[in-house]
Amino acid sequence: MARLLIGIVAGYLVWTLISFPLGEVVPVMLGERHADPQTGLVSSWYIFVVQWPLTLMASVIAGLATGLFAGKAQRTPAVQGLAMILIAIGLFSMILTFVAESESDKKSATLGEAAGLEIVEGEILGEVARSEAAGETREKAIETAAVEPLWNLLSLPLVAGLGVILGGGLLSGGPAAREQARLGAEAGKSGD
Repeated sequence: MARLLIGIVAGYLVWTLISFPLGEVVPVMLGERHADPQTGLVSSWYIFVVQWPLTLMASVIAGLATGLFAGKAQRTPAVQGLAMILIAIGLFSMILTFVAESESDKKSATLGEAAGLEIVEGEILGEVARSEAAGETREKAIETAAVEPLWNLLSLPLVAGLGVILGGGLLSGGPAAREQARLGAEAGKSGD
């Protein structure tokens, strides 16, 4: 049981140490390719070419680390446990994002009404302008105000979970190695 927990914690730490720094640095490096400045939505290009591959890479490495630290006997439950934890955290994060956006919309509407500004739904340029006035660079302002599409919020945790399962499966040699081991065990029994 201790190896199982050590494997899950080690895998989560590896995933965190890879994902969060890259998640902060890469959008700033890409500038306007990260999100559309007019709508504020994260671009599909960024999601499919940058975010998903980086998430998958970090998750595969985390799955490998989980499997190594958990040991052969606890490998499968540890990898499955980490995959479920990442999916649960991702879905919980999605709920928190919706709550924060709801509160932010109410707050910005109230401020806009008080200032007599016209509020256009889906427009992000006003938010970017306020952030720039506060001293942020345009790229950082766009990144801060960017909104993830719903389909990405739902699918990204599944990509992370899949990556963990793939990484943990690499240590076992994958389905072909398990089939070959089963055939070898059967051949050994019939030879007796």
